[in-house]
Amino acid sequence: MVSAKTVLSLYKEKIDIELRKYLSRKIKEADKISPYAGEVIEHVADLTLRGGKRIRPALFYYSFLAHGGKDRKRAVLASLAIEMSETYLLIHDDIMDDDELRRGGVTIHESYSRIADEKFKTKSNPRLFGSSMAINAGDIACAMSNEILVNSGFKADLIVKAINELNKTYIKECYGQTLDVYSQLRDDVEPDDVILVHELKTVPYTFDGPLKIGAILAGANEKDLKKLSDFAVPLGTAFQIQDDILGMFSSEEKLGKPVTSDLKEGKKTLLILDALKVADKKQKEIIESNLGNKNVSLTGLRAVRRVVEETGSLERSKKLAEKLVSKAMKALDSLKLEKEGKEFLLGIADYMIKRDY
Repeated sequence: MVSAKTVLSLYKEKIDIELRKYLSRKIKEADKISPYAGEVIEHVADLTLRGGKRIRPALFYYSFLAHGGKDRKRAVLASLAIEMSETYLLIHDDIMDDDELRRGGVTIHESYSRIADEKFKTKSNPRLFGSSMAINAGDIACAMSNEILVNSGFKADLIVKAINELNKTYIKECYGQTLDVYSQLRDDVEPDDVILVHELKTVPYTFDGPLKIGAILAGANEKDLKKLSDFAVPLGTAFQIQDDILGMFSSEEKLGKPVTSDLKEGKKTLLILDALKVADKKQKEIIESNLGNKNVSLTGLRAVRRVVEETGSLERSKKLAEKLVSKAMKALDSLKLEKEGKEFLLGIADYMIKRDY
C-alpha cells in the first residue's frame, strides 16, 4: 500500500499545477486594473506557491472521496479554496505575530514595509504601510477561497452549505486568534486555555473545516459531519501540540521562520506552562527571562529547551499528542467510509504525529 506521505506528495504536485493556473489568471485580471493591484496578487501567489505540504486541500479531497464523491477533477479544483484559506490566515497571522519570515521567505507585510522604506521613505510609515497592504492581500485571499467554491460547479445547495461551513471556520479562527493574542499578555493562562485556542485556531481550518467541506460536496449529511469532528478535534489538537514542539526544537530551515519566533512573541504553549509548573526557581527564571523577550537569542532558546527537557515537559507533551491521535484514529476507524479516502485519512493522522524536528 502506498504511504499517506507519498499520496500527499503526489497530490501536492497535482494541486500546485492548478494553483499556478488560477493565480496567474488572477494576476492578469488585477494587472488590467492597476500595476499595484497586480503586485498585491503577485505577493499572494508567491506566498502560496513558495511552500506548504498542501495537507489541508488533501484532507478536503480525500474526505470527498471517503464520503462517496465521484467527480475527482471538480474536487481537485474546489480544493484550491482550502489552500487559499490558509494563505489568508497565514498573512494575517504573520502581521499579528510580527514575523519577518514565512515558508523560508519574507512575509508580505515585511516585504511591503521594505518597499515603502525604499521608494517612499520621506512620505510613509513603512510598518503601517506594510501591515495595511498585507491586510489587503489577506482579505483578497479570503475572498478567493469563497470565489473558488462558488464557481466549483457542484450543485447549488451543496455549494451554499460548503461556503457556510467555510465561513463558520473563519469565525472560529478569529475567536481563536483573539484568545491567542490575549494569552501573550495574560499572566493567568492555564493548560485548558491553550487547548481551547488549539480547538478554535488550529482544528477548524486545518482539519475540521477541510474534512467537512469535502464531505458536504460529496453529499454527506449532518450525522456524518458530526462524526467527522470526533476525528478532527483530537487530531487537530495533537497536530498543534506537535507543532509547538517543532516550534521549540526544530531548525529555521525546517520551520521556514526564525526558531526564536514562539519565544519572542511570548507564546504560552503546553510545553512552557507544564515546565513552569514543575520548574525550580532557576529554571523558572530562565523561561521567564526569555518568554516574550523581543531580543531573545539562540543561547536563550537553548537554555529554555534544556528546561523543557529536564522538567519532563517535552515527554509529557509527546505522550498527550500520541494519546489524542490514537483517539482520533479510533473514531475514524469506526466510520463507514470509502476505502481510498479512509486509508489516506488514517495514514495522514499517523504521519502528522511523527513529524520530526
